[in-house]
Amino acid sequence: MLRIPKVLYGVGLIALGALVPSAVASPRPAPVGAIGMRHEKFTVDTITIARGQSVVFVNDSGWLHVIGPGDDGRLGKQSGTPGMGQRGAFVSESGQQFVSGPWTTPGTYHITCSLHPEMNLTVIVT
Repeated sequence: MLRIPKVLYGVGLIALGALVPSAVASPRPAPVGAIGMRHEKFTVDTITIARGQSVVFVNDSGWLHVIGPGDDGRLGKQSGTPGMGQRGAFVSESGQQFVSGPWTTPGTYHITCSLHPEMNLTVIVT
């Protein structure tokens, strides 16, 4: 009998979560001041914050998102970007909220979703 490695089940579930919206009711919209995550875009393209502030992200869609530093769906390290999760990116299921670490270095930074390459956010720290 053919045995399927358990890891393949996990890969299949992740792929399914990225492609199929959540079967539960739609989450509430992101609160004022938070960055919402819709199906293929953030609720704003650019945000300007003061040095030392954090950014609140809310997955107000029925889709899985993996957000972190980068552009056009390609995650990467970007000097000055605060921690964005245990492995440099935050895996966000529908309805979840994530608060970035404080942005301590002035400059322009880029955040993207590795599952939705057209989902990009510019963070300007003054």
